[in-house]
Amino acid sequence: MPHDREKATSLDALNEAFMELDHAYDKLAKSCGLSEPEYWSLVLIRHGVETQREISERLALSPQTVNSAFKLLLKKGLVRLEPYTHDQRSKRAVLTEDGRAFVAEHIVRLEMVEARAWDTLSAEEQSALIYLLRRFSCAMTELLTASSKIS
Repeated sequence: MPHDREKATSLDALNEAFMELDHAYDKLAKSCGLSEPEYWSLVLIRHGVETQREISERLALSPQTVNSAFKLLLKKGLVRLEPYTHDQRSKRAVLTEDGRAFVAEHIVRLEMVEARAWDTLSAEEQSALIYLLRRFSCAMTELLTASSKIS
């Protein structure tokens, strides 16, 4: 049983670490007056992701959550939706002039904070963190996929 207790303790520590990181990103978003879905939507739009569907998939958020974030971003005048020329039913998100200024003032600054925090890790620690998180994520996905086939 000591092994089970150690595993439970290490999994609790992992969950706490994930929550701490989530709180840090929540603070980033709130520091510029945004919710996390709004913040991450702007980050993705800045990096070329154009549709609410793509953003929903990338963030693993429900379409309703992303749609609510978009309504707020539209209301704040930070983005606009433009129909594609080849498909008038689909719309792409575009930063408005105010949105570009907001991103330059807030999002870029926050990405610099993130980069400075990242630079506190050695190159080996950065590589190990990426490797281990991806390995854990893949194992979780595989196990969830396998268990959903059994159910």
